[in-house]
Amino acid sequence: MKLWLKQTLITLTVILLSVSLCLYYFVAKETDGLIQQAIRNGERDTAVFCDHLSTLDRTSSTSYDADGVARQSLIQYTFSTYAHLLQSGDCSWSLVMDGRYFYNTAVHDPLNVLPMAEEIITASRIVETGGTHLLISAQNMTVLQTPVTVYRTANIDETYRHIDDLTRMAQLSLLGCLLLCGVLLPLILRKTLKPLRKLTRVSEKIAGGDYGLRSQIQTGDEVGDLSRSFDHMAETVEQKISDLEETARRREMLLGALTHEMKTPMTAIIGFSGSLLSMPLTEEGRLEAAHEINEAAKRTERLSQKMMQLISMQENPVVLKKSIDTQELLDKVCTALTPAAKEKQIELQTELQIDSLTGDPDLLFSLLTNFTDNAIKASPENTVICLTADTSNGLQIVSVIDQGSGIPADQIALVTEPFYRVDKARSRKLGGAGLGLSLCQMIAQAHGGRLEIQSEVEKGTMISMIWPMEEKGNE
Repeated sequence: MKLWLKQTLITLTVILLSVSLCLYYFVAKETDGLIQQAIRNGERDTAVFCDHLSTLDRTSSTSYDADGVARQSLIQYTFSTYAHLLQSGDCSWSLVMDGRYFYNTAVHDPLNVLPMAEEIITASRIVETGGTHLLISAQNMTVLQTPVTVYRTANIDETYRHIDDLTRMAQLSLLGCLLLCGVLLPLILRKTLKPLRKLTRVSEKIAGGDYGLRSQIQTGDEVGDLSRSFDHMAETVEQKISDLEETARRREMLLGALTHEMKTPMTAIIGFSGSLLSMPLTEEGRLEAAHEINEAAKRTERLSQKMMQLISMQENPVVLKKSIDTQELLDKVCTALTPAAKEKQIELQTELQIDSLTGDPDLLFSLLTNFTDNAIKASPENTVICLTADTSNGLQIVSVIDQGSGIPADQIALVTEPFYRVDKARSRKLGGAGLGLSLCQMIAQAHGGRLEIQSEVEKGTMISMIWPMEEKGNE
């Protein structure tokens, strides 16, 4: 069931109950008021009639000890005179003495309907006879020392017609209210719920791939709040999907490039291993083939390790920052690369302007190792490579400076791309895969910093990582 229809039915039910209760209370109160007013009027008229009748006590010359028949006759005569004057089509009077009528113009039997005990002064009762509502009012009194009961019988159909009119008006009002609400409520609710329908359409389009779409519902109510939350959620989802797509793209690119790069060492391994298996080789030839297979396998291993590091940095760039002894870090890097430097008679030097750094020791070691390894590969023999650490304006800086071939200015921005190599022939010859600086770029970003490369062809390169200083963590 649609929300607007459900809300309409619920609202109509509530309105029906509320209006019905209000009208019922109003009609019941008015009915009670009209009936009580009719009873009061009947008792008042009866009391006035009795007051007139009681004047016999003051005006009659008949002695109280006179014959009872004379007193009754006088009372009956006086009563009939007043009754005749007040008699109308809607009202009649009756006089009862000693339990029997002495005067009665009522069509019905008021004495039987409303018997009056001696201790009761006034009483009233409404009866319905033949579709006619009658109000019988009675009052006990004493006239000329004779107990009598005066009855007034009045037709109060007019009062009940008024009550019926009120009831019909209430019913018509309820019906009119329901009809009006039944017409207006769906229109109002559909208009009120229009933003929700828009939100539904937008969500369906977003689910269909239009991630840039937004509801942009500007209202000051809960629907507006929902729209803003929805748009914020959509932006977050779009960003997450964009990040996932970018991660997938980069991973696909890395895997494709890795597959391409691994063809060369795998071709070498397959070729030389095939020679060992199928061709008669000299001892020197077998050693050369084994050496080439070993070198190709090492290259494959280095390539896979770099790939795993890149993927790890992309998916989980967690940096465990702590205080690092600068001299110890640089010495560790130099020790690791001294054998490679000695092969080219390159000297590794360190220059420190700061005693400690704040960062992830393993990541910084990997970064400086890549910097220095690239510098060794790019440098000619008998040169110097300097590892430095310094601070400037609240920034930490570690650099590696070489005297190598340098990087053309138009290629500096590209060297951090995965598998990009300035000199492809030399990189393959030296075992490079073009992944080292991509990893360094990720390490710098994970520390909230950046890489900076200054290079001049045939003069050398200085590559630096620059990142903010922070409070020193635990040693």
